[in-house]
Amino acid sequence: MTKYLIDTNVVLRFCNSSDSQHALAGSAVSHLLATGNECYLTAQVLIELWVVATRPANVNGLGWTAKRTKSIIDQLLYRFPILEESSQIFHAG
Repeated sequence: MTKYLIDTNVVLRFCNSSDSQHALAGSAVSHLLATGNECYLTAQVLIELWVVATRPANVNGLGWTAKRTKSIIDQLLYRFPILEESSQIFHAG
């Protein structure tokens, strides 16, 4: 079993059904989980998701309401564990 941190761009794509890479992102995460791996999020990923999701579409955002975005985040929190952000997330050896 391997542990993966799901990048904000992947989360944005599998949460946004109108994204051209929605199916690919969803399939990738599903494959990781189905093969016994663990996928995690961080607070930073959720903050970045919120910023992009609630930003107006005409300035490179998704234009989602705060209510919709909170619902998506609640679903993510139910499905994926949150890693505490520490120096162990990024070890510069």
